Amino acid sequence: MMKTGLKLLLLSAVTLVSAQWRNYQDLPDSYKTHIDKALKEANKNFGGSDHVAYENVLSTKFTEKGYYLNVRLMVSTCTKDEKKGYGYREECVTKKSQKPVILCAVCNKHDGGELTECAKLKELKKRREIQNKCSVFYFPGSEHPLFLKTGDNERDFECLGCV
Repeated sequence: MMKTGLKLLLLSAVTLVSAQWRNYQDLPDSYKTHIDKALKEANKNFGGSDHVAYENVLSTKFTEKGYYLNVRLMVSTCTKDEKKGYGYREECVTKKSQKPVILCAVCNKHDGGELTECAKLKELKKRREIQNKCSVFYFPGSEHPLFLKTGDNERDFECLGCV
């Protein structure tokens, strides 16, 4: 009986955290700052005349080496409006059908500076290249062609797009 109660408590906590990450308004300000950078980048490069909007945070990693935020964006049914800007827009929460999912990474780079870069969910190779530039995933020598990638999940970008 106690085990069942504990499992339900843990499940509700995970559900609550997931629900919070889906609602932009409930995110910490530090997340919103990075998400707004991703929205600006994605709106420049994706969506055509449609506004690219926030969907949810897929993962974050904050360490002494740096930070990384992986956010999932969608092409919304709203049109782009320079007056309203490219950041979060409360009215733009409906995904336009037949449009790609966009993943954006916002992180500090291992060689200094900040990276905000986006790719379509299907562009796996491009997304791995983006992630490898982030300091929290950087391993010296990893760009060398003889570098043998192990099964380290933190470096495997492929699963970060799974929802």
